[in-house]
Amino acid sequence: MDIRPYLPQIFFLACPCLVCALLMGNQALADSVRAEENTSRELAMQQVRSELETVEKRWYAISRIRWGYPLRFSAGFGAMLTEQPSGQDCSISCAVRGWHFEIEPGEYGGQLAVGWGKMIGSTGGTKRWMHTVYWGWAVRGVVMRQWGDDHGPLGWENQTLVGIEGNLSIVRLNFTAGLLRSLSSISNEDWVVTGSLGWGF
Repeated sequence: MDIRPYLPQIFFLACPCLVCALLMGNQALADSVRAEENTSRELAMQQVRSELETVEKRWYAISRIRWGYPLRFSAGFGAMLTEQPSGQDCSISCAVRGWHFEIEPGEYGGQLAVGWGKMIGSTGGTKRWMHTVYWGWAVRGVVMRQWGDDHGPLGWENQTLVGIEGNLSIVRLNFTAGLLRSLSSISNEDWVVTGSLGWGF
């Protein structure tokens, strides 16, 4: 049987079917891609929710050594309280922020500082000692007490000073500047500008 006379009719009937098949295939592909995107988005949201649900409070030890005015040489030790996901690993690098305190005895006195700060650092194998600070800053309230028989750089008798201190750490180097006021009327100058250069946070 010769079908050549019927080819136009066959072609006319087959074209719509072919177009429909192509459209349905494209729609199925688009639905599949959309489903994969939704699945990936849901998995990401589940991971975020899981991390938020497992947040825990942590203490990280902080420390620094510095040379400055008026304590001269001093060494500080303290801790920062923060909240992190329970699976957070700071052995290589992590961001930490929160309230902290630091006790710092020095050559001509000592000080206690309490404040709020933020830093990016690493604990290495210590888990809880943030011994390497790549970048960080803090604002602290400070109480300083002088000691020493020769009265130190200020030339005052033993006194207590209070004030505020700014702290900046860049690749372990630590810079501080502060403004303190004496609680005693023995001194001739009530206000003291402090500053230091050191290592740590």
